[in-house]
Amino acid sequence: MAADPSSSEASDLLGRAYGLTAKDASLVQQMHLARKARACFARAVDLDPRNVAALSDLARYDMRAPGVLGGGKKKARAIVDRVLELDPSRGHVLSGELAELEKDPARAEADYRAAIAADPRSPAGWTALSGLLVSARRFGDARRVWKDAAENGGAALSAWGLAGVALASGEDLSGAAEALAAVLERPDWTGDPGPAECHERLAAVYAELGRRREAAAELEAALRLEPGRTDWRRRLGRLER
Repeated sequence: MAADPSSSEASDLLGRAYGLTAKDASLVQQMHLARKARACFARAVDLDPRNVAALSDLARYDMRAPGVLGGGKKKARAIVDRVLELDPSRGHVLSGELAELEKDPARAEADYRAAIAADPRSPAGWTALSGLLVSARRFGDARRVWKDAAENGGAALSAWGLAGVALASGEDLSGAAEALAAVLERPDWTGDPGPAECHERLAAVYAELGRRREAAAELEAALRLEPGRTDWRRRLGRLER
């Protein structure tokens, strides 16, 4: 920001950094950092009103933060409407998140399905819809979501998602492990989730199956790809005890 005060992207990323810092801060510091984060998101939007990433960050802040910290669901709705005009898929995901916070799961499901229809190649809609269905313990419906994702060309995404449903339901963990292992044998792929996320999820499945050595090996593979993930490193330490 010091080098280029007119950079919308830098302002948005600085806001995210404040938000991440707040997670490990005291309550008083959290409030201070939260306000700074929102100010950065708002400035990013002022600098570039078409910056969908910044608009999304501002909307998510406002839909979750109380009025005393500058948030509010009414403010969030106005920003979500702007995102819907610029990027319908991302806008529908945000609208669904707001609907969940407003305890309207039917509207949230409709929004997530609209997000998928607007951009079947984006993982965000699939992930949001599956998460909603899993939270309602509609595991069969969640599995169908990920099978549909596979039909849209997302083999890695489908395997990763089905493994998530298996972990939540405790069902077909062995099948989930086989599907993820098969995806990881592919020489390369692009998009989300990447290999690191698939290794991490396979580690979780192996751990649930009691295969601790294999789980540790998968976490080690994930960390080679993303060495900065301290949460994964802590899990690896617990597995190796």
